[in-house]
Amino acid sequence: MKKTAKAAWSATGVVGLALSAAFVVSSLPANANVVAVTSPVSAGPAAHGQQYPDGPSSVDGSPLERCRRGTDYAVPSRNPVLDEPLNAGFQSNVGLSVKVQLEGGTSYGSRKLIFTNSSSAPVHTDCLVLKFRAPSGSVDHHYRASVQYGHPQQDYVEVPRGNGESHYIIRFGFHDVPPADRTIPVGQTWTYELAGSNQASMSLEATRDSVEVLADMNVGGNNWISQYGTKRLGN
Repeated sequence: MKKTAKAAWSATGVVGLALSAAFVVSSLPANANVVAVTSPVSAGPAAHGQQYPDGPSSVDGSPLERCRRGTDYAVPSRNPVLDEPLNAGFQSNVGLSVKVQLEGGTSYGSRKLIFTNSSSAPVHTDCLVLKFRAPSGSVDHHYRASVQYGHPQQDYVEVPRGNGESHYIIRFGFHDVPPADRTIPVGQTWTYELAGSNQASMSLEATRDSVEVLADMNVGGNNWISQYGTKRLGN
């Protein structure tokens, strides 16, 4: 199952939307039409000391289900991300490497952010938030991982910059799977993919160097969502 999302542009030029998507088990297919790929860059500590939630799955309100559902936050009339300095180097609070790959073509293609857990411990991805810049108007967004997931979802907002690029802020949420299925083992990969037109409007390296990862380190959730606005759709 995969659901796509259509953007609704406001008078202020800010688009806010949410989607519920199946996170599909995948590795890079052998027959992928790879147009270009960047070199990987790394960030984050080798040992991160991340706390994991516990509790049963499939129980709304339990520690394990805290990001399955959440408060909806209105997208501000002027999103504060537009007034922040542009990030020019990959940042992460857990040990990861990332590279960006384009498949299909520049008129329409898939831009993939491919992450590898470079730390010495598994990375727990529930409530993790991604921020990055990519071409505006992405119409298809989904997550792929080397470990199977069940009923995962995402909070999502796109904030156009007016120059063919947008800020994207995405939070991952999971439901009905045990803790082991919400983590990326050491050395394993996960991919966030956007598809859309005008892929030539921004270089792959610029997207790679704009990426910020904020993993939930203390089972406290993530305040980036309330800051930038988003909406959660139920499973």
